[in-house]
Amino acid sequence: MDKLIEYRKIIQQILTSYQNLTPHSPDDEVESLLAFDEVRDQYLWLRSGWQNKNRVRHITMYLRIKNDKVWVEEDWTDLCVVDDLLAAGIPATDIVLGFQPPDVRQYTDFAIA
Repeated sequence: MDKLIEYRKIIQQILTSYQNLTPHSPDDEVESLLAFDEVRDQYLWLRSGWQNKNRVRHITMYLRIKNDKVWVEEDWTDLCVVDDLLAAGIPATDIVLGFQPPDVRQYTDFAIA
């Protein structure tokens, strides 16, 4: 299978499984949402709604595919998406920790860009 198709499938499966772990209440006015854009290779897990008269809009996790690599741009969870990407077969050389400054990435076990 084409690498990009496989990476898209893996990302969508991981984000969907994470969202399914989120507790849902019928009275909850804050929704957990997924947004997948396969044309631009942008994948978001976010929360949106109202909580105690306050607007909630928060990116929980943001992954994208750029230059044939999976970029982890945001991860505000303790789920360790990088471990799940590796376990799914994506090599460390194809994972970029985009939330790290470029000058720090060279000290990780992952791709620089």
